[in-house]
Amino acid sequence: MSGKSIKVKNIRTASGKKYAINVLMPGEYQYLDRLYQFNYVPDELIGCTHIKTCGDDKLISENKFCFSFEIDEPATVGIIFADKFPVIPNWLRGFEASRHKITRTDSMPSNLKGYFTVFYKKFPKGIVEINGCSPESMLTEEFISTGGSGYCMYTVVVC
Repeated sequence: MSGKSIKVKNIRTASGKKYAINVLMPGEYQYLDRLYQFNYVPDELIGCTHIKTCGDDKLISENKFCFSFEIDEPATVGIIFADKFPVIPNWLRGFEASRHKITRTDSMPSNLKGYFTVFYKKFPKGIVEINGCSPESMLTEEFISTGGSGYCMYTVVVC
Protein backbone atom coordinates (compact mmCIF):
# COMPACT_ATOMS: atom_id res chain seq x y z
CA MET A 1 0.00 0.00 0.00
CA SER A 2 1.25 3.45 -0.77
CA GLY A 3 -0.26 6.90 -0.64
CA LYS A 4 -0.40 7.11 -4.44
CA SER A 5 -3.71 8.30 -5.83
CA ILE A 6 -5.20 6.09 -8.56
CA LYS A 7 -7.50 7.43 -11.26
CA VAL A 8 -11.06 6.23 -10.67
CA LYS A 9 -13.83 6.90 -13.19
CA ASN A 10 -17.24 5.75 -14.40
CA ILE A 11 -18.84 5.21 -11.00
CA ARG A 12 -22.22 3.49 -11.36
CA THR A 13 -24.53 2.96 -8.36
CA ALA A 14 -27.52 0.65 -7.83
CA SER A 15 -29.33 3.35 -5.85
CA GLY A 16 -28.86 6.01 -8.52
CA LYS A 17 -27.12 8.24 -5.97
CA LYS A 18 -23.94 10.02 -6.95
CA TYR A 19 -20.74 8.95 -5.23
CA ALA A 20 -17.70 11.24 -5.19
CA ILE A 21 -13.96 10.88 -5.43
CA ASN A 22 -11.50 12.69 -3.17
CA VAL A 23 -8.23 12.05 -1.36
CA LEU A 24 -8.17 10.07 1.88
CA MET A 25 -6.86 12.12 4.80
CA PRO A 26 -7.82 13.22 8.29
CA GLY A 27 -10.54 15.88 8.26
CA GLU A 28 -12.14 14.67 5.02
CA TYR A 29 -15.80 13.70 5.05
CA GLN A 30 -16.50 9.98 4.80
CA TYR A 31 -19.90 10.14 3.05
CA LEU A 32 -21.78 12.45 0.73
CA ASP A 33 -24.93 12.46 2.85
CA ARG A 34 -23.42 12.60 6.36
CA LEU A 35 -21.14 15.02 8.20
CA TYR A 36 -18.77 12.38 9.63
CA GLN A 37 -15.10 13.29 9.26
CA PHE A 38 -12.08 11.02 9.40
CA ASN A 39 -9.87 11.50 12.44
CA TYR A 40 -7.10 8.89 12.26
CA VAL A 41 -5.94 7.57 8.89
CA PRO A 42 -2.81 5.35 8.69
CA ASP A 43 0.13 7.12 7.05
CA GLU A 44 0.24 4.47 4.29
CA LEU A 45 -3.27 5.45 3.16
CA ILE A 46 -3.02 9.24 3.30
CA GLY A 47 -3.19 10.56 -0.24
CA CYS A 48 -4.87 7.47 -1.72
CA THR A 49 -8.05 7.84 -3.74
CA HIS A 50 -11.17 7.75 -1.56
CA ILE A 51 -14.62 6.96 -2.93
CA LYS A 52 -17.28 8.64 -0.80
CA THR A 53 -20.43 6.54 -0.75
CA CYS A 54 -23.85 7.48 0.63
CA GLY A 55 -24.66 6.38 4.17
CA ASP A 56 -28.23 5.57 3.20
CA ASP A 57 -27.00 2.83 0.84
CA LYS A 58 -26.08 0.68 3.88
CA LEU A 59 -29.37 -1.22 3.52
CA ILE A 60 -28.36 -2.81 0.20
CA SER A 61 -28.00 -6.57 0.68
CA GLU A 62 -24.63 -8.28 0.56
CA ASN A 63 -26.05 -10.37 -2.30
CA LYS A 64 -26.91 -7.41 -4.52
CA PHE A 65 -24.81 -5.08 -6.64
CA CYS A 66 -24.13 -1.76 -4.89
CA PHE A 67 -21.71 0.10 -7.13
CA SER A 68 -18.87 -0.19 -9.62
CA PHE A 69 -16.00 1.94 -10.79
CA GLU A 70 -13.20 1.71 -13.30
CA ILE A 71 -9.46 1.89 -12.59
CA ASP A 72 -6.93 2.67 -15.30
CA GLU A 73 -4.16 0.50 -13.83
CA PRO A 74 -3.89 -2.48 -11.46
CA ALA A 75 -4.59 -1.35 -7.91
CA THR A 76 -5.30 -2.44 -4.37
CA VAL A 77 -8.86 -1.70 -3.31
CA GLY A 78 -9.57 -1.26 0.38
CA ILE A 79 -13.04 -1.50 1.90
CA ILE A 80 -13.31 0.72 4.99
CA PHE A 81 -15.80 -1.38 6.94
CA ALA A 82 -17.33 -0.58 10.34
CA ASP A 83 -16.07 -2.70 13.25
CA LYS A 84 -19.49 -2.39 14.87
CA PHE A 85 -21.09 -4.96 12.52
CA PRO A 86 -21.40 -8.34 14.28
CA VAL A 87 -20.73 -10.12 10.94
CA ILE A 88 -19.23 -9.05 7.63
CA PRO A 89 -20.85 -9.51 4.22
CA ASN A 90 -19.97 -12.82 2.54
CA TRP A 91 -18.31 -11.10 -0.43
CA LEU A 92 -15.94 -9.26 1.94
CA ARG A 93 -14.47 -12.63 2.98
CA GLY A 94 -12.67 -12.55 -0.39
CA PHE A 95 -10.69 -9.54 0.85
CA GLU A 96 -7.85 -9.67 3.38
CA ALA A 97 -8.49 -8.04 6.75
CA SER A 98 -5.62 -5.75 7.71
CA ARG A 99 -4.33 -4.18 10.88
CA HIS A 100 -5.13 -0.78 9.39
CA LYS A 101 -7.74 1.02 11.44
CA ILE A 102 -9.45 4.28 10.59
CA THR A 103 -11.43 6.38 13.04
CA ARG A 104 -13.77 9.33 12.77
CA THR A 105 -14.09 12.42 14.93
CA ASP A 106 -17.22 10.89 16.52
CA SER A 107 -15.52 7.60 17.49
CA MET A 108 -16.65 5.96 20.73
CA PRO A 109 -14.57 3.03 22.02
CA SER A 110 -17.41 1.85 24.28
CA ASN A 111 -19.59 0.75 21.34
CA LEU A 112 -17.11 0.82 18.40
CA LYS A 113 -18.95 3.72 16.76
CA GLY A 114 -16.68 5.32 14.20
CA TYR A 115 -14.07 2.53 14.18
CA PHE A 116 -13.26 0.87 10.86
CA THR A 117 -11.04 -1.95 9.60
CA VAL A 118 -9.62 -1.82 6.08
CA PHE A 119 -10.03 -5.02 4.02
CA TYR A 120 -7.80 -5.27 0.91
CA LYS A 121 -7.89 -7.02 -2.44
CA LYS A 122 -5.83 -6.51 -5.60
CA PHE A 123 -7.69 -5.85 -8.84
CA PRO A 124 -6.45 -5.68 -12.44
CA LYS A 125 -7.06 -2.65 -14.63
CA GLY A 126 -10.75 -2.42 -15.49
CA ILE A 127 -14.13 -2.45 -13.76
CA VAL A 128 -14.42 -3.22 -10.04
CA GLU A 129 -17.87 -4.24 -8.78
CA ILE A 130 -18.79 -4.10 -5.09
CA ASN A 131 -21.90 -5.62 -3.50
CA GLY A 132 -24.04 -4.21 -0.73
CA CYS A 133 -23.06 -3.52 2.86
CA SER A 134 -25.67 -5.40 4.87
CA PRO A 135 -25.30 -9.09 5.66
CA GLU A 136 -28.53 -10.97 4.92
CA SER A 137 -28.68 -12.16 8.54
CA MET A 138 -29.05 -8.53 9.65
CA LEU A 139 -31.72 -7.48 7.15
CA THR A 140 -34.61 -8.04 9.53
CA GLU A 141 -37.82 -6.02 9.42
CA GLU A 142 -36.70 -4.09 12.52
CA PHE A 143 -33.27 -3.29 11.04
CA ILE A 144 -34.84 -2.04 7.82
CA SER A 145 -37.60 -0.08 9.58
CA THR A 146 -34.99 1.84 11.60
CA GLY A 147 -32.94 2.57 8.49
CA GLY A 148 -30.09 0.47 9.86
CA SER A 149 -29.75 2.87 12.77
CA GLY A 150 -26.43 2.54 14.56
CA TYR A 151 -24.62 0.95 11.60
CA CYS A 152 -22.53 2.50 8.81
CA MET A 153 -22.09 2.09 5.10
CA TYR A 154 -18.57 1.27 3.94
CA THR A 155 -16.42 3.58 1.87
CA VAL A 156 -13.55 2.64 -0.44
CA VAL A 157 -9.88 3.52 -0.74
CA VAL A 158 -7.87 2.77 -3.90
CA CYS A 159 -4.05 2.77 -3.99
